[in-house]
Amino acid sequence: MFKNRIVTVLAVLTMLLLLASCGKPEEPGTLPNPAETTTTQGAPETDSAGHTMPTTRSTDRTKATTTAEPTTEAPLNDYSFEPTATGIYLTRDGAITSAEITPFSNKAFSEKRYDEKELQDFIEQSIREFNEEKKSEAVTLEELSVKNGEAKLLMSYASLNYFLEFQGADFNIKHLAIMSRENAVKNYNIVNLVDPAGEPVELTTALSNAKVKVLVVTGRSLITVNGDILFFSSGMMMTGKNSVRCDDDINYSFVVFR
Repeated sequence: MFKNRIVTVLAVLTMLLLLASCGKPEEPGTLPNPAETTTTQGAPETDSAGHTMPTTRSTDRTKATTTAEPTTEAPLNDYSFEPTATGIYLTRDGAITSAEITPFSNKAFSEKRYDEKELQDFIEQSIREFNEEKKSEAVTLEELSVKNGEAKLLMSYASLNYFLEFQGADFNIKHLAIMSRENAVKNYNIVNLVDPAGEPVELTTALSNAKVKVLVVTGRSLITVNGDILFFSSGMMMTGKNSVRCDDDINYSFVVFR
């Protein structure tokens, strides 16, 4: 009877241990800390003649060094501005140049209506008066040429605000800004972006690169940037690897470029 009681007690203890091991969550495995790893040296080996062979500890073995491959990113591309149509050109730091290319010929008229000298005097006077008002070199005449019945006017601006002010309220660009991805997300509701193939893309994907810039525009214009265009608003039309056309003068349109 005493023997039966011992068997019963052992059986109960066995069941309790099983229940305890089942109910206790398994602790996640952890990698050993190299500083805490101990090396166990086994019994010395002997050769066929019975001589003791020198033991080699694992810590004495020379480990092959591994060097992680550095992650290289393609360099930023720079594109010069050589306009063939009216539009604007922006750099990553917000510098802007406008291009006005328009027919300039007297061949279609019986009397002379266009004079290159008068055109230049008018533009230079307009720039001078604006700069005097702002007490700054806000606008600079970069080029004025008339060739093959076409006038080409290039002007640079000290800031985007100066550009908008000089062009006036009736100009076809109403809003223009360029900023980092963080400021863009903070200040605008960016939606409906597509890639150059026209496929929709999530905002997190479009702004995953820390080096991208975001251009925000409202208006109608051909826009060229000094960089590769990665994504843009679905209502825009891509005309080159670094240019798009915007025709929305009501809503914000976005260009993500690098």
